[in-house]
Amino acid sequence: MTRYVGLAYCSKPTNFSFEQSEEILRVSQRNNERDALTGALIYDNNTYLQWLEGGANEIRAAFARISRDPRHGKIKLLAVQELDDRWFPDWSMTAAVTQDQTLRGLKLVPHLSLSQFNPFDWSEEDVTYFMDALSDYLTKRPAPKSEPLKDDSVSPRVVGGNPLASLDRRLHRIL
Repeated sequence: MTRYVGLAYCSKPTNFSFEQSEEILRVSQRNNERDALTGALIYDNNTYLQWLEGGANEIRAAFARISRDPRHGKIKLLAVQELDDRWFPDWSMTAAVTQDQTLRGLKLVPHLSLSQFNPFDWSEEDVTYFMDALSDYLTKRPAPKSEPLKDDSVSPRVVGGNPLASLDRRLHRIL
């Protein structure tokens, strides 16, 4: 059985204009197809929230590229978990990208308000529920796919910390 890893992070865009989002999405899709990664990107002109899934080495390499990308500031690793199956199997990178309030109307998880989209305040459980609901919404699969890691809380990233080192520690725990 293939072992997959799911990773969620959020960040703030820096040195980035909304007009670049289509090109970034195309490049991400090409890279993810090459590396057998799937996932989802939510971007509302103020915050990125991304879920990546695939092999541990490929996840680490992709997150290393993201961590070095100057368009991402204040990167916070939100969740890392082992998956029984992909949550976005048909999407090299699906995206919900909006420059206005369109994203605000998406109501997938009852207790999470997107009226003030701020995944920096979300718990690992919140991120898991949101991505699971988004996956079900897009794939129409009602069955649960995975459980979050037990006894592995996610704490806010220390300013100046190394998100890639944090990922390495978490991958070591689950694999």
